[in-house]
Amino acid sequence: MWRLMSALLLFFLFPSFAYADSYDRLVPLAKKYVGVPYQFGGSSEKGFDCSGFTRHVMEGLGVTLPRTTEGQYKQGRAVKKEELRVGDLVFFETYKKGPSHAGIYIGDNRFIHASSSRGITVTSLDDSYYKKRYIGARRVLAYEEAVGQFRDIGKDFWANEEITSLGKEEIVLGYAKSYFKPDEMMTRADAAGLIAAYFDFNMNDRKKTFQDVPSDHWAVGAINALVKERIVDKQMTSFQPDEPLTREQLAIWFAEAWKLKRGADVPFVDVKETDAAYDAIEKLVASGIANGYEDGTFRPKDVVTRAQFAVFLYRAINMK
Repeated sequence: MWRLMSALLLFFLFPSFAYADSYDRLVPLAKKYVGVPYQFGGSSEKGFDCSGFTRHVMEGLGVTLPRTTEGQYKQGRAVKKEELRVGDLVFFETYKKGPSHAGIYIGDNRFIHASSSRGITVTSLDDSYYKKRYIGARRVLAYEEAVGQFRDIGKDFWANEEITSLGKEEIVLGYAKSYFKPDEMMTRADAAGLIAAYFDFNMNDRKKTFQDVPSDHWAVGAINALVKERIVDKQMTSFQPDEPLTREQLAIWFAEAWKLKRGADVPFVDVKETDAAYDAIEKLVASGIANGYEDGTFRPKDVVTRAQFAVFLYRAINMK
């Protein structure tokens, strides 16, 4: 009976969520639809209304919401405006009494929503129209810890400082129930999503650039943004979005994204001058983002974990 009551309590406090889905995917997933037209009753990339959009995006994170704005306003738990976190639903009283418009908070005092006049767009909460019509917010994502804190990142964890800092700035969000999963492999799609979101790239290009990234893939906009910025080579026939990111791939992407400069040559016994990633690895080391190992290797083919990626990202963001 106690277990049943606990399960029911969780159901009412938080809609259903999938442990496998990363909240880090929220912004790329939502922003790939920017520019899609408004359509009353719409719930697809052909056209969305406000609750159709919020429901569709949250469904991509494993969260089930009611179809209507009124129904969504009853989900999760109430959140004060000054305590908003990325992923909170924000509500407005527009054409009728009570909640009649909804959006998703994406940080920096902005929310993404289906505007009847502009389609899917990003708007400031201080916008004169919406500021006076704001009526509240609901937390439907399963955050269990404070901003920047994760249940599996202790104070003695080797990457605690970097992960906590990125978490406090909501650059990384982790998984449901405030897990970070530091030892999981960082996929190429997830890395692309975090880079594109950090730089606030335009992510609404949903065309199929690579054969294995269809237009309905959650990261298609982020991946195409990296192609546009010449971070990713568009000449590749496949992107392999679910494959782990390697150290040499990270070096190439970071060198392009942060426009890194080369320093003195740093010889690695496992990196040749003829290697495609040679220059990028040299730049990564010169910038202080990454280093080799004590045995004189760089291990370019080694895969990158989520904790390692967070450390590299933190160092890149905070370069002197």
